[in-house]
Amino acid sequence: MSSRLSLHPCPDSDPTQELVPGTHSSKTVMKSPQGTIWSLHIVFCLIVLYFTFTVQADECAPATWQPGQFERRQLSDPSASLNASTAVSSSIEAQPTGNATISPIIISPLITTGDIDAGQVNCRYTASTTGRELNYYACTLLANRYGISIESFFELNPGLNPDCGNIQADTDYCVRGFIEPIRAIDGLCGPVNNNATCLGTEFQCCNANTFTCGNSTEDCAPGTCYEGACVGDSIYTTTGKCGRDHGNRQCAGVWGDCCNADGQCGTGESFCGFGVCQLGNCTMPPIDPSLPSWLNGNTTDGTCGGTNSFTCNVVYGNCCNKDGKCGALPSDCGAGCQPQWGTCSSTSTTSKTSSSSTMVTTSGPITTNTITFSSSAITTSRPTTTTSSTLPPSTSIPGEAALPSCGKLCFNNMLAQYSGLGCMALDAYCLCSNADFSNGLRDCSNGACGAAIASTVIAFGSSYCASAIATPSA
Repeated sequence: MSSRLSLHPCPDSDPTQELVPGTHSSKTVMKSPQGTIWSLHIVFCLIVLYFTFTVQADECAPATWQPGQFERRQLSDPSASLNASTAVSSSIEAQPTGNATISPIIISPLITTGDIDAGQVNCRYTASTTGRELNYYACTLLANRYGISIESFFELNPGLNPDCGNIQADTDYCVRGFIEPIRAIDGLCGPVNNNATCLGTEFQCCNANTFTCGNSTEDCAPGTCYEGACVGDSIYTTTGKCGRDHGNRQCAGVWGDCCNADGQCGTGESFCGFGVCQLGNCTMPPIDPSLPSWLNGNTTDGTCGGTNSFTCNVVYGNCCNKDGKCGALPSDCGAGCQPQWGTCSSTSTTSKTSSSSTMVTTSGPITTNTITFSSSAITTSRPTTTTSSTLPPSTSIPGEAALPSCGKLCFNNMLAQYSGLGCMALDAYCLCSNADFSNGLRDCSNGACGAAIASTVIAFGSSYCASAIATPSA
């Protein structure tokens, strides 16, 4: 209510009574001003209650729909199939009933509601250009907005030019639908029956053997169902032809499960065997899961041999020394090394340096290099054919000292594998040319140092190999 009433509480007591002296009766004495006010209070209370119930009845009135509200929008020009009314496609413009006028629900004339011939657009949903900016990109925007390709958009709206130049304002365009196919109403389908489809008929699967529609398991099975409520011939062959020369069709059902190199489906070694099968349930060659010899060790604590019969690995060092501990130092891989529990140097059974004054030399045409191992000096030459050098030093590579202890261990362990990698000692070019060297350094550092520190060790190994490959040794 727009106006406000200022009300006083309704009176709770009766008018005042006075006792007449000398009598047993009383008379009612009404004070005229107060009596008038009391009557007005009662009237105001009744008016308030009346308006309260009236407003509540209006606000809670139910909304109902009346028959005849749905009307199909008509086009003024039947030839202009794309020129729809200004209302948004398929919008509902109805209001609750009461005293209001019933507004019809508008349906776009582009929506297919009756019979339709094959080849025509069967539109299921439309969108309007009302409020949209119209330019060459408007068609693409509509297609993207409703999740269809621009090619499908033009197919559903054949009246539009390929450059979208004739798109109209305040007009409906089809954004959901398909081109109506030939329906196999008579039950005959497939390429021999004008490519009639079983979809939309009583029987949903086209049997490729009879090209009739059916609903049985055989009719809808892969390899038999040509089209309809199945994957169809585009995926599973219905002729026995398969593979790359036949649209990458797969074999299934009555045709077998393998496609051989000639594009024929079948079963058995001539179709599924290794080297002859190109698609399907092909026989795969066995994969050797074994690791390189220097990764095969099973030690868990760095010990080797003994009662546990542990073997050494690259994490602790591949050599099992005389004390039953894994390592990669010359003392581990030299004299006393136990070859049954790990890798040993090829010179472990030959001469061993034992004092700081002892020197082993070999002659050769190449300039002599001197390498120091703790207190012993070993001088080796680098002939083109043979060598008598032992293991590489543990701290002879520039920058290695900056590595964490686990990284030094892994790097030296990999240097110690030179014999197993087919290289001579300190032949960095040869070591780095073998992928097992960098792979071993990676696996060792990841296992011994963890991924965070391993990246530093791997980067050092990459730098070491980059320098070695850039300046290969003679």
